[in-house]
Amino acid sequence: MRDRLGKFEVIRLLGKGAMGEVYLGRDPKLGREVALKVISEGSEFGDEAEARFEREARAAALLNHPHIVTVYEFGEDERVHYLAMEYIQGEDLEALIRGGQTPKAELLGLLVQVCEGLGYAHEQGVVHRDIKPANILVARHGKRLDAKLMDFGVAQMGPSGLTQTGTWMGTVSYMAPEYLDTSHATCSSDLFALGVILYEILTGGRKPFQGETTTSVLNRILLHTPEPILSAELEGIPQGLLSVVERALAKRPEDRYPDAEALGEAIREVLSRPVEAAPELSGGKVQAGRSPRDTTGKQIRVGKGGQGQCLSLKVALRQALPGTEIILLPGVYRESVVVDKGVAILGLGEPGEVVLEGHAGPVLLLRSAGVRLHGLTVRAGAGGVAIKVEGGAARIEACEIRGGSVWVDSGAQVSLRDSRVNADSGVGLKVRYRGQALAESCTFEGGSGAVELEGSARAQLTACTLMGSAYAGLLALEQSHAVLEDCEIGGHACAGVHVLAGANVALRQCRLMGNAGFGLSVMDRGLATLEGCTVQANGGSGLLIHHGATVQARNSTFSEGKSLGVDCADGGQGVLDSCDISGNAGVGVQVEPGGSLLLVRCSLKEGRDTGLLLLEDSQVTLEECVVHRNARGGILLAKDAADPILRGGNRIEDGLQRVDGGGNLVRVAPVQGG
Repeated sequence: MRDRLGKFEVIRLLGKGAMGEVYLGRDPKLGREVALKVISEGSEFGDEAEARFEREARAAALLNHPHIVTVYEFGEDERVHYLAMEYIQGEDLEALIRGGQTPKAELLGLLVQVCEGLGYAHEQGVVHRDIKPANILVARHGKRLDAKLMDFGVAQMGPSGLTQTGTWMGTVSYMAPEYLDTSHATCSSDLFALGVILYEILTGGRKPFQGETTTSVLNRILLHTPEPILSAELEGIPQGLLSVVERALAKRPEDRYPDAEALGEAIREVLSRPVEAAPELSGGKVQAGRSPRDTTGKQIRVGKGGQGQCLSLKVALRQALPGTEIILLPGVYRESVVVDKGVAILGLGEPGEVVLEGHAGPVLLLRSAGVRLHGLTVRAGAGGVAIKVEGGAARIEACEIRGGSVWVDSGAQVSLRDSRVNADSGVGLKVRYRGQALAESCTFEGGSGAVELEGSARAQLTACTLMGSAYAGLLALEQSHAVLEDCEIGGHACAGVHVLAGANVALRQCRLMGNAGFGLSVMDRGLATLEGCTVQANGGSGLLIHHGATVQARNSTFSEGKSLGVDCADGGQGVLDSCDISGNAGVGVQVEPGGSLLLVRCSLKEGRDTGLLLLEDSQVTLEECVVHRNARGGILLAKDAADPILRGGNRIEDGLQRVDGGGNLVRVAPVQGG
């Protein structure tokens, strides 16, 4: 990608879809960051993407609301169409719902904000037509969460819109019955989609109309009532929200709320009520009292000594209904089980007193949404899988997993908190293609790695420890995405974090220390960002930017390594802003042939070698940097290396040297101020 679009500087790739890419950009005149959406060159969606761009730009001209993403400019630069819009640092609502870490009341508050923004859009004659959690960005400002509705690329403006009759635009699971019948969208069609999101928030990500094929989903939307919401899913939520869901998902538009503001006000009003015992939503009717299948509060105790109702966890699972709590009394349970219903399995006693032990296959195979494990010690055979999340979403709390991995299968989700995973020979936590994992205050150890993400998997780790392994603390494979915050990553033989082609890893306030290999290595087409990180005392380079990789680091330290501080290899590119590179045994920063590096307000100091080494065909820019007290000089240029570009008052106290044709060091000139 070029380094500029119109007046905007292009910084780095944020994401890529079928129709195009989104880049982080900067308006140099205003000094603000923007998101730049562009159409992929040669895309088969070229004409459609251009139409969507124009539609989104036209909608943006009508809309100015705090809960709608602002579009600043629609332009074309050398046949590349782009949209410059407000850059939001955060996650989409879909990730927050499926992550299970954000309280449902807060998610409902975000939905109220979306109702306000959508209501404003409707007043301006704009029907969105693709309302879904993935199109709602959420930014965190301290303790406050703000929702922003985005992507008006299929919006309808005015009475006719831009789409021919008989054509559906949007996402099937959120389409209203009348829209499926006529392909004509109205404001009420958007309200139905909000009802689907409301249902998802209450159920933790489950959709009201499910099917194995698109046709079966359409059939359920048109002809069937929503799947029941279980009482257990409404824990801590006022029961009045069931009637709000029912009205929002009414088949006939006239039976729904009159407008988005009315729906938002209904949610807000119910949230203000005291929490009561919740009935189920069944057959589209709100039923007073408990359903015969409502097992909220029901418990089954398992164990010996006369206190248990049964001796086996397998027997208890056969008896349990969704919502049941299975209490395991202290003891060792030598059985492998399949959990195919939404139950809680809770260990009673001190940590380590309730042990589940298996020898073949997973000890616990989880196949249902709503499974919760708490206070268990799970022991697997050597190199085996201790817990496998094969489907749905599971919560694992205050558990210890020994001898085997936690494995999250394709499309499944897991949330881990206050747990420890020690896999003897495998990977501590493995998330497969399109699986998702959230972990908080957990420790991961593994013989071959602590955490591994396969293609398109996603993970968010907060205040976690990734300890010694024979490979990497975090291995992010192609197209995977990970966010690590306040994590300790150390003692790994290959690298603390290893990012492969196309993967995207963000590290915030993390410590990558004492790894035998690299602190962070980013390979071909990989992308990594660091904010406030400490990369220290690693055996290899603190940061390796390999061929075709991109790294952006801010307010980070690369120090006391046994080798290079930062190594930018052939074709790698990076931006280091306000970083400290100090006390390394090798060169502070090395830029190899074909590498490109921008250093802004950085200090390269007190190294036992050269501060900065530039090899031939490399490109380096220093802006307001300090280079001093390095044992073998400040800046060393290879024989055919280009001079660095110096901007804005650099302080290079150790001098500038070049290798001449005879291999001798020649002092070019003392550089003061740059």
